[in-house]
Amino acid sequence: MDKKIRFKKFILPGFIVVLLIVNYSRLTGTENIRPIHIVSLIALGMGIGILLKNIVSYFQEKS
Repeated sequence: MDKKIRFKKFILPGFIVVLLIVNYSRLTGTENIRPIHIVSLIALGMGIGILLKNIVSYFQEKS
């Protein structure tokens, strides 16, 4: 696998997921759910989904 493709498929989505987790953990006022919490959770779920899709497709191509 080319380094540029590996960066686009694994490292970049992984970095984005880490940033989203840090962003969500810094939000205050978790006793009330605000719209920003919902948006952050949706974005986090999308980032994890993209990363998992890339991991699954990598192992399917490998076998």
